[in-house]
Amino acid sequence: MRKGAAWGIPRLATHGWALALALLVLALAPLGFRHPIADAQATGVSPSLAYKADVAAATLQSPSSPAQARQLTPLVRYRVKNRDTVEKIAARAGITVDTLVQINRLPSPPLLDLGQRLIVPPIDGTMIRVDPDQRLDVLAQTFRVDVSALRAVNGLTPEARLPAELFIPAMSTEDVAQLPATSDVAGASSNAAVDREHLVRFGWPTKGIITQYFWEFHPGIDIANDVGTPELAADAGQVVFSGWGDYGIYVEIDHGNGFHTVYGHMSRTLVSTGQMVTKGQLIGLMGATGRATGPHLHFEIRFQGVPQNPLDLLS
Repeated sequence: MRKGAAWGIPRLATHGWALALALLVLALAPLGFRHPIADAQATGVSPSLAYKADVAAATLQSPSSPAQARQLTPLVRYRVKNRDTVEKIAARAGITVDTLVQINRLPSPPLLDLGQRLIVPPIDGTMIRVDPDQRLDVLAQTFRVDVSALRAVNGLTPEARLPAELFIPAMSTEDVAQLPATSDVAGASSNAAVDREHLVRFGWPTKGIITQYFWEFHPGIDIANDVGTPELAADAGQVVFSGWGDYGIYVEIDHGNGFHTVYGHMSRTLVSTGQMVTKGQLIGLMGATGRATGPHLHFEIRFQGVPQNPLDLLS
């Protein structure tokens, strides 16, 4: 049976509508992963350095050399859009949720408001308060970070005065271990630990990326890696706690010389309270238990109850 022209027109229209819908879906699909910041004013800490940027374009792994450190892009100021979540923004930027929550001082659980401004870095790290009269090279030595990386990520010119807050880019534990020790101690480290720096040395408790450093309101360092990453005793001693507590599932070891170490947010402990352990012994697996927004080890070294900067005592 022959169909007339009147039958062909609606059939063609139907096919055209279906094709248009398919093209629309394909066009919108990438936006679920990459969310361009078309209206975001991206600035470094220096207000004179402003530019437009895309969070996805800011993605960069931990710098493993001074040359890579100098390639860091400045912090981005991002305006929260409809359907944005902390997890989505962090994923597009290639950083952990922990980093985004900490540098923006978001509540727990982290909630966002439409139009809210967030600082989005190109790499994991920590935002710390500093004295604007301090020298950048001294801070770089204290935190074992290349000074050019600090300038680049904070948008600072060589002549610029330090801002009230400075972003410290992350480094891998392997990178930090290869750097020389310094006598500079950040925050509340006591002189007692400095005097023992060459007598008491702790081993690295795990491998990963340092996403938070020791500072005034953070009495340890955070090392991020995958769930299940092995965690080791930093030195020999006796386990005085193993279980659930202030740091989720965690272990605390008394080393018998005034020092205690704490290993927080584990997924599982492999030692029990009262057990004696040797340096480098497997004591647990990395997790995100307790108040943690991603898998990492919160590691503390305390001397006579006073938190020390672990980077001054690790080797």
